[in-house]
Amino acid sequence: MPGPALHLASASARRDRTMFPHTWRRHWSLDEDPFVQEDADKDPVLRRVPAEAVHSSFDRLYGSVEAPGPGVVFGEKGSGKSSLRLAMKRRLDEERAFVVEYIEFDSFLSEARKADRLTPKGAKTSRRIVERFGLSDHVDAMLSLGTTKLVDEILARQRPEAGGLARKQKATLLALASLYYRSDGRSGDEVDRGLRRALRFRSLRPFLRGAARILGTLLGAGLLAVSVEVTGAAELLGIEPAGDAWTWAGGGLLAFIWGEALVARLVMRRRAAVATKAVRVVPRDPDPLAGLLPRMPASLRRDLALPDGAAPGTRLLLLQRFITLLQEFGAESFYVLMDRIDEATILSGRAELMRPFIEPLLEHRLLQFEGLALKLFLPIELSRLYLGASSQELKSMRLDKANSIPELRWSGQELAEVATQRVRAVRSEGTSLEQPGARLVDFFDDEVGEKDIREALGELGTPRLAFGFLGALFADHARELDDDLAQESPEWRIPRRRFEILRASWLDRARGLRRALN
Repeated sequence: MPGPALHLASASARRDRTMFPHTWRRHWSLDEDPFVQEDADKDPVLRRVPAEAVHSSFDRLYGSVEAPGPGVVFGEKGSGKSSLRLAMKRRLDEERAFVVEYIEFDSFLSEARKADRLTPKGAKTSRRIVERFGLSDHVDAMLSLGTTKLVDEILARQRPEAGGLARKQKATLLALASLYYRSDGRSGDEVDRGLRRALRFRSLRPFLRGAARILGTLLGAGLLAVSVEVTGAAELLGIEPAGDAWTWAGGGLLAFIWGEALVARLVMRRRAAVATKAVRVVPRDPDPLAGLLPRMPASLRRDLALPDGAAPGTRLLLLQRFITLLQEFGAESFYVLMDRIDEATILSGRAELMRPFIEPLLEHRLLQFEGLALKLFLPIELSRLYLGASSQELKSMRLDKANSIPELRWSGQELAEVATQRVRAVRSEGTSLEQPGARLVDFFDDEVGEKDIREALGELGTPRLAFGFLGALFADHARELDDDLAQESPEWRIPRRRFEILRASWLDRARGLRRALN
């Protein structure tokens, strides 16, 4: 009978031969872990999963690019809101749509705080910021995202048709860039010069105005010179000087020319300063806009609809003009995908802060804005905005026209199908679907059927928990195998006992997470 030392040596030897997860995956022709990433935005596998492998509500939420409409989704953390957004973006990139993602809020909220002169760490700062963050601020943020993307494409020569825009449209785009363009790589002056070049927006006004001022200055100086000469001649002849008229004429002409130049500069500077100050969510220097305005005739300047306060009417007019510009570039609609609200630092994931931040977006005039498809992927805590709204609030929101999903729920069948697609996305190149490992059930012992897998995933209820469970199950099983396991051994497959143990553990974990997070 072997002694204790022999038992310890045997156990130690077995641990030394423990299989690494990549060895187990290599047996199944998997190049990487299909379930390793929990954050959709950082998930490399998700990009390779077919766009069709999505939630059953996707098509209703997606709508039509030709006749865009709003969409609102409420879902708990990990329910797949971000993966739906990314799938929507992938499909839209193949359509005639212009898409921006409204997912980073801290910079916009921080600029709004500075505009309101609130202290960064005040006890009520966050509450004051979100209460003052209105519809105009949200539209400004969308215009900033859209304008920056469009201008970058033009400057990168991806929009060669830009030079063929009508002059009024060029002026509108230049004004939008002066107000809303935001980039760490280019200054406002660089963008203004580059965009004017790309748009072929040429104006002789600065040249003619400068030439007129030079000629006027020369004439005024000439009149003053004549005055000096006349005065000097009169003194030599001992008669009364007659140069005062020439002096007044020359001095008056110079005063008028440079006074008018100064007043015009101050007026343009003032108008630019008022407009850029009204845009609270984007830090702007008024100089590019102040330099642009004199290049336009008065009729164009009057029609620019520059913002001069917090009223949303001007912003909605600018949004309409931006959408018209996009249509000139061939886009049929402007999609704004809003997500990750609960990850904004200033909002801290607190419903009492997220609610006033979101409420302005639920106005009927924005949700049903012509040419705009505003898609909101919201945390489940905010479903009260819809489910607990008064009749008057519901009339204002009209979410019945917004393709609303009160709670994003997944069936076990949907989760199993997406999991299978993730597995196939990481299969080695050249591996056929007939080889083992192309279906989720292939990884399990015969005692674990497809129905058992679907039920377990359905109980977990969200992609994050379901895929976390499968990833943990694969890794845990691999650790218990010998590294020199024969290729034909049935032990490569996960037994029912391990499946049930991990299933119970993850169900307990899911209940705890839902209580803590939602």
